[in-house]
Amino acid sequence: MKFRMLLLVGLVALGGAICASVSSAQTGKNVSGKWQGTWVFQNTSLGSGQITMTLTQKGNKATGDMVVTGTPTDRSGAVTIVLSGKDVYLVYPTGITGYLVLSGDEMKGQLDGMNPANVVLKRQK
Repeated sequence: MKFRMLLLVGLVALGGAICASVSSAQTGKNVSGKWQGTWVFQNTSLGSGQITMTLTQKGNKATGDMVVTGTPTDRSGAVTIVLSGKDVYLVYPTGITGYLVLSGDEMKGQLDGMNPANVVLKRQK
């Protein structure tokens, strides 16, 4: 009988945790819209440029288009973003990935690659 009661309490607690995580994902941050900003290689002598992203978010995932200027190789195209709270993970099919932190209408962080770059983006209203 004790085992059944402990099992029931455990299942109720697990169900509450699952519901809480689902509702927080649904009410989390939203990155939909147009974002513009700059990027600069960490080794600044390698260059810098502009970034523009237009995103549509569903749940914790956003997709859209990104235009990047100033790179030796064209990096513009489709972009996918995964959100976890204020953490923004950029997954880009042609080789750019990165980690940004969302704070209101601004995202800051780093794009990874052979030559990492710092990036700052602001939501356009």
